[in-house]
Amino acid sequence: MYPIVAPDINVLLAMAALDRQIAEDVKQRGCPLCEGSLHQATWQRQPRGVQDDLPASCTTRWGLCCGQCRRRVLPDSVLFCGRHVYLKAVMLLVVAARQRQLSPTSMGKLKELFDVSAKTIRRWIAVFLDRLPEAPTWKRRRGRISPRVRDVEVPAALLDWLLEIHADADQALVQAATLVPGL
Repeated sequence: MYPIVAPDINVLLAMAALDRQIAEDVKQRGCPLCEGSLHQATWQRQPRGVQDDLPASCTTRWGLCCGQCRRRVLPDSVLFCGRHVYLKAVMLLVVAARQRQLSPTSMGKLKELFDVSAKTIRRWIAVFLDRLPEAPTWKRRRGRISPRVRDVEVPAALLDWLLEIHADADQALVQAATLVPGL
């Protein structure tokens, strides 16, 4: 079973490096609409659920802007989950813990550890149950995941399956954040 602990700074730095690489790959392909060149258009976010003194690379959201048609291109992110203010790793860990039916005492510790309310946790669970199975990116990536990981059990079953493969909790968390699209 995947351990529920706050993400280590090294894990967040690895995720930030992946975000940068994903943005570079998208930039090299050019604008998906007009094939114009893409330019960097990053911004800083203030993620919740982790320490306040994160390095700038862990709070940067990589965006791109076409130099020709001026359309914005937003590459996938391993660090961030769409417009949510919490980091994707925090969302994965909290929802996984909730799916495992932790006792009220454990849920209190979880809320304290990640500074997240019960209402927010319920909203995240709904996001994973309602929007994840229908997300086009998830449907494409689903083929790389074991059939025993059912959509209604993501992220808990996904983290457990990845832990079996990697045998390292940090690698499993990074891989899960890579597979789960921004919702």
